[in-house]
Amino acid sequence: MDDINNNFTLSEDVNGPLLAAVIGMEMLAGLITNSFVLILTACHLKNWKQPTTVFLSNMLANNLVVILFTMPLSIITTASGEWIFGSTVSQKESACYFAACIFIFSILTATESLVLLSFDRFFFIVKALQYKKYMTVNRAFIIVAVSWLLAAFLSMLPFFGFGAFEFAFSYGMCVPGWRGQAGYAIFSFIVISIFIGSITVTSIWTMCFTRKYLKNAATNISTAASPGNPYAAQERRVIGLFGMLII
Repeated sequence: MDDINNNFTLSEDVNGPLLAAVIGMEMLAGLITNSFVLILTACHLKNWKQPTTVFLSNMLANNLVVILFTMPLSIITTASGEWIFGSTVSQKESACYFAACIFIFSILTATESLVLLSFDRFFFIVKALQYKKYMTVNRAFIIVAVSWLLAAFLSMLPFFGFGAFEFAFSYGMCVPGWRGQAGYAIFSFIVISIFIGSITVTSIWTMCFTRKYLKNAATNISTAASPGNPYAAQERRVIGLFGMLII
């Protein structure tokens, strides 16, 4: 960490209590919605026979990790105006390093969960026969476990000399440090680009496949007695749905 971050104080330009209140409301809303859906999913045991349920539950669990392990630190820091975890600079740095590692891990697992859901949707729709043949619940759990291990490895790279952590005095969080870390910044950009690119490509591919399927179905059933495209409304819904999913 550099000297400006060793103060561990929130920027004077930031309204700490207001920011803490906003993050607190977001945390409460996320906690309620994600917990409710996760509990609802867990109560329906039949759903656990579907690999998609595993990937969906993984996404909800990852969201809860972000909510429970990163947001409270930011709320406390912004409300108090400084990083209070540790009595000395050395202790504060150690706590900040650990918090930053948890922050990176939670963001990576949350992003990976979206990637897994996107690929699961792609194979379920576009490669339905292969999906039913090869994808099982046990394999879904293995894939999720691998994604968590990958996130853990990537989040700990700064501890091995590749990358750095720093205190973000604009919103009271310990995060990856990019200054003087060109290699780490480029590597992180490539990793995130791969994740986001995977979501975009699979979503667009799945949308195009679904549209084509609907058009072919409309062509096959269209007759003189039933003019028009009976699947037009469904096609518009597909475009809107996948557009929202990509966003």
